[in-house]
Amino acid sequence: MLKVVLIEEDVAMQALIAEWLTQAGHRVESSRRAAAVPAVDVDLLIVDLPRLRVADALDVRARYPGVPVIGLSAQLARSLPAGSERARSLGVAALLSKPCSARELLSAVADAAGSRH
Repeated sequence: MLKVVLIEEDVAMQALIAEWLTQAGHRVESSRRAAAVPAVDVDLLIVDLPRLRVADALDVRARYPGVPVIGLSAQLARSLPAGSERARSLGVAALLSKPCSARELLSAVADAAGSRH
């Protein structure tokens, strides 16, 4: 079981992802904004990257150093190219295009969790 922080502005997408993670046995702390997430002990961050401002991205990294990040984007190719500065600054372990399937998300979660050990 992982403790996951989910930062996603779209309420419906946030609820769906939280449901998938909870059904898979993970604990989820959800927020629409990065600044609203308390600094808690977490194993994984899942973040709506294109909506995250650079200042928020740096704050997230400072509050959760070394924690793997899964980035989400509905416009992945345009908004967050692989190897972009924003992706590197966040320590992104995986990038998923929205909408993604539960299988894709849970596979990325397992891979990211495995990279911590």
